[in-house]
Amino acid sequence: MSEKVIILLPTEKFLHRQILEGILEYGRHQGPWQFSFETGDRFARGLARGRAWGATGIIAMVREMRQLQAILALKKPAVLINPPTETTDMPKPPRRVTFVNRNQEDVGKTAAEYFLARGHRTFAFVGTPRPERWSQRRLEGFRTRLAREGLTCTAYDGKLPLEQWLSGLPPGTALFTVRDRQALDVLGLCSDAGIPVPETLAVLGADNDEVLCESTTPSLSSIALDGYNCGHLCAMLLDRHLRGKKVEPLIDLAYPRVVTRQSTDTMFIPDPFLAKAIGIVRADLAARHTISELAQTLGLSKRSLEMKAKLVLGRTLKEEINVVRLNEAVRLLSNSALPIAEVAERCGFCGASHLGTRFKAAFGYGPSVFRYQAPK
Repeated sequence: MSEKVIILLPTEKFLHRQILEGILEYGRHQGPWQFSFETGDRFARGLARGRAWGATGIIAMVREMRQLQAILALKKPAVLINPPTETTDMPKPPRRVTFVNRNQEDVGKTAAEYFLARGHRTFAFVGTPRPERWSQRRLEGFRTRLAREGLTCTAYDGKLPLEQWLSGLPPGTALFTVRDRQALDVLGLCSDAGIPVPETLAVLGADNDEVLCESTTPSLSSIALDGYNCGHLCAMLLDRHLRGKKVEPLIDLAYPRVVTRQSTDTMFIPDPFLAKAIGIVRADLAARHTISELAQTLGLSKRSLEMKAKLVLGRTLKEEINVVRLNEAVRLLSNSALPIAEVAERCGFCGASHLGTRFKAAFGYGPSVFRYQAPK
């Protein structure tokens, strides 16, 4: 029997359209499923129409407590995306319901890790025009990670015109904008004000809306949140509920990743010797350069080069090289079908297990979570 699934998902954002695509793709191949859609803001009408239609399951993005309560009242198998659990005393979802959550602090942490790896030591943030909790949580994640390095972040508070605020940021500032649309506004204002991007101000967005990111000059680097795989995951979880299989009640989405384009494509390292050393490593990651070899190439002692790294970067050169290699591994795993062993070799790791160990230590996940895998 074909399952009848209600989808309640606004699609004005690129990420949400990706989620819908992942759901539909799963339904086509694993079903076929029938769908009742509400892709606007008419949540109650969409839910009522689906109930009358005889739906067997629900996938919904839930923004308000009344929406959550309305779905739970139906007592149908459901997968709910980012439900407002902070305002409820419910310890966990009821039976046959799974909550899928995006850890917004991780998005901010990813932005901070990315900028730190590129040598920045001055940071700024632009959030949503009106205060929103998810935007604040991304800022909190950004600031928390920077604080571990003894660094701070200036957040735009609206007291000055944005263009004036941007002009007052010191050269070399790394600016994290909470989503791509804010980043495009920033890039336009930088162009008007003559602020070079990325040379003076590196700009990073979030959502990785490819049409938006590639439509501006310079093109926009952005944090990809992997909406397609999120949608596919939600559909798979609902499928397991419908089949009566055991499903975890709470699921956290995988760690986000950065897609580098022109708006951040520079290393801000004030020491020329150190900048050259890291440039040599970046040019040939598979070579597995030693610190002694790099120092000899630059005409420095090993100790002198290591001291420069500790002073400028706040960590050893070996640690910095590991970060550079991990960032490239994430890029290859996310954007290619190369075997993990080949990714490890290209990035200068000793093998797949060495890469796996480094990955788990840095991100808490193995390499495979950055790559789509169809469920068995």
